[in-house]
Order: sequence, then C-alpha cells, then structure tokens
Amino acid sequence: MIEAKPFHWSFYAFIPVTVAMLFLDSKWVLAHGLNGQILDDILVPLYLYVIYRTMPDERLKKIMLLTIPVSAVGEVILSMGIELYTYKFAYVPIYVPFGHAIVIGSGFQLLWRAEVHDHASALIRRFLIFYAALFLGVFWVFGDSFTVLLGLLYFLGVFAMRQRVIYMFMPIFVLFVEFVGTAFGCWSWAPRPFEIMSTTNPPMGSVMFYVYLDMIVMALGSVWAAGWMKRGPVWLRPTNR
Repeated sequence: MIEAKPFHWSFYAFIPVTVAMLFLDSKWVLAHGLNGQILDDILVPLYLYVIYRTMPDERLKKIMLLTIPVSAVGEVILSMGIELYTYKFAYVPIYVPFGHAIVIGSGFQLLWRAEVHDHASALIRRFLIFYAALFLGVFWVFGDSFTVLLGLLYFLGVFAMRQRVIYMFMPIFVLFVEFVGTAFGCWSWAPRPFEIMSTTNPPMGSVMFYVYLDMIVMALGSVWAAGWMKRGPVWLRPTNR
C-alpha cells in the first residue's frame, strides 16, 4: 500500500510557469523587441535548481538530473540532425533540456499518490483506449500518418516498462507543452517527416519521445544506483519517504 504524500509546490506551478517561460520565447515577444529566449536560458535552469534544492524525493531528483544530458543529446539529433522539428533560431535553446527535467519532475509526482496505484489497472486501460482513439482520430481527420507511427512506438514503449501508469499521465504534460510552445512559435514540426509522411503541428504522437527518454534515463539510473550507490533498481520505485 502506497502512503500518499502531498505534491511538491512545483506540481501546482507547472502550468503558469510553463506558459510564462514559453511566452518569453515567443515570436510575439521577439517582434516587440525583446529576445526572451536569453532570459529563459537563465531563468529555466535557475527555476530547476530551486525545484531540485527543495524536492524531498531523492530518487526523483536523480531522474531529473539524468534527464538533462539525455534530452540534450536527443534534441540535437531530432531537431538539428533529423530535423523533425525546428526551433525559432534553428539551434536548440539552452533552456530546453532543463525544461524536459521540469516536465519529468512534475509528471512523476503523480506516483506519490496512493489512489494512482490503487486504481492503476483501470487507469491504464482507460487511458490506452483514449490515446488509441486520439492517434487514430488525428489520422482520420488530419491525415497525420506520423502520429500513427509514433503512437505504435508509444504503445510498445509503455508495455516494455514495469511502471506503466506514469506513462498514462505524462502525455498530458507533454501535449500541454507542445500546444503552448507551437502556438507561441517557439518551435514548429516539419509537415512532411522523412518526406514520406504528414503530420500536424504538433503531432499527437510526440508523447512517444518522452516515454523513450524516460526509458533511457531509467536504464542509466539503474547503472548509477548499482555502480555508485551499491543499490539495485529499487530506487526507482515509489517510496513512502
């Protein structure tokens, strides 16, 4: 039985802070004479530092730390290499990998809730049906074939993980960031991925990338735990502390 504990303050601040930070990096702000991305490059890492210093869960703190370098490599590959999406100034902004850590740190707090674990099977079943309908729906309505591919990879990734319930909630956080970021013009997705598919901006299937990001982070975390902390992968499980 998982003992519930209160959310960290960063959970409640996620929506307003995300909107504020992405608004600073928006094309509207740039058009009015301010390059807010410079401010984001300073403020987002500082904000993550404050979260890290006040976060009571040591395991989640390690996940957030590992997310920064892993997501930075992924951003360079996907954005500047494969060019699945492009940022406003073409290069990956400094604040983005730190932003990924904030998203992960916010979403994972849902594992602190006993009711999430008590109803995990029902939640997983209902969310998977919802996401399947969403992915197929955007393909049917908008011809988003890229989301179909990403959706299949999402389901494969989810079923490969032991702690599946968190990947039912994480897409909500990811899609919120994607909708706000693309609406503000911080980045945009290529309409013809690999020149053989079509997609929307943003594609609903973009949630897949966070699942695989987390899989890599979890694997590295297990190595870290086994090699430096002399503990097994148990550190990744929910804790009552």
